[in-house]
Amino acid sequence: MKKIEESVIERYRDTSTGTVGHFLDQGFLDWRIQCLYRPVKVVGQAITVSSPPTDNSIFREALNLAQPGDVLVIDRAGDQRHASWGGILSLAAKLKGLAGVVIDGAATDWAEITEMQFPVYCKALSALTTRKQALGGRLGEPISCGGVPVATGDLVLGDEDGVVVVPFEQVDDVLVKALAKEAQEAKMRELLHAGLPLAKAAEEARHLLK
Repeated sequence: MKKIEESVIERYRDTSTGTVGHFLDQGFLDWRIQCLYRPVKVVGQAITVSSPPTDNSIFREALNLAQPGDVLVIDRAGDQRHASWGGILSLAAKLKGLAGVVIDGAATDWAEITEMQFPVYCKALSALTTRKQALGGRLGEPISCGGVPVATGDLVLGDEDGVVVVPFEQVDDVLVKALAKEAQEAKMRELLHAGLPLAKAAEEARHLLK
C-alpha cells in the first residue's frame, strides 16, 4: 500500500469533514453512516474489505493485514440486517492500534464499543449477527462504501458530522485547501466577536483562501 506521510495525516486532524465539504463534492459517505459515540475524530488510510452478508471470517485476515493507524472500510454487499462488527473485533482492532472502522451496514455491542471508545461508524445497530462461515470475501480491492468508491490507501477523515474519503492522489491538494479554509473561518470568528457584520468579516478574511 502506498503510504501517506504521518505528518500529513496529523495535519488532517486540524480540519473537519464540514470544512472539506465547503470545496469538495465527492467522497462523502451516506449521512446514515455515523459513529456510535461523540466526540470523535478519525484520520487514517483505508484498508478495504468486502464481506458476504452473513459471514465475518474475512475480518480476521483484515486485522492481520492492517497496520496501526489504518481504518478498515467495509462493504457489506448491500446487507443491512446482520451486524458484522462488534465488541470483540473492536477490542482486537483497538489493541492493534487501528484508527477506526467504517461499515456500510450494521454493528452490534453498542455499550462495549462505546465504553472502550473505539471509533465504529455504521448505519445501524442490530442484534442479528454474522457468523464464521468461510464464505470468502475480498480484501484490499476497490469497493463501494456508503455510495462512495474506496481504494486501499485512500485517506479517511471522520468526525461527528460523518465520513469523507479522499483519494490518495488528491490528499495533498485537499489538505492545503482545508487548512486555508480553517484559517479563514478562524479569522471570521475573531472578526465577528469584534463586532463586524458577517459580510464585512467574510470580506476581511477572504484573502486567507488565496
